[in-house]
Parts: sequence; C-alpha cells; structure tokens
Amino acid sequence: MAVGRAGCDGADLAQALTEHATADGAVTAYEKILIPRSVEAAEGAAEGIDGAFAPDSAEQALAHMTAH
Repeated sequence: MAVGRAGCDGADLAQALTEHATADGAVTAYEKILIPRSVEAAEGAAEGIDGAFAPDSAEQALAHMTAH
C-alpha cells in the first residue's frame, strides 16, 4: 500500500508542478491533496498500533488475518 501511495504522491506533485507557475504554488496545491490522504493513513496506522498493544492483541491479529 505504501508504494501505491508514493506513486500517487509523485503523480500528484508532478501534476501540481505542471499546473502552477511557481514551486510554492505547486506545493500549496499538492498539500491540499496530500494532507487529507496522510491523515487517513496516520489514523489507520494508529489503529494498528493500538491493536498491537491491546490486551487481546493476539486475538485481534488472528481475526484480521482470517478476515483478509
């Protein structure tokens, strides 16, 4: 998943660079896309960390692996 996100990030930044006259303008536009996507990823990571350190972490891991 991280490789896919990196590809999207690169494509979005490249597009922003072609659509804006300055690097600052491109980065500002790119951040409007990147930040919401990053928040979603960070929330998912936080859930994973919470689960890894929960008292029932082994059961959670087993349930996750058998569901996928």
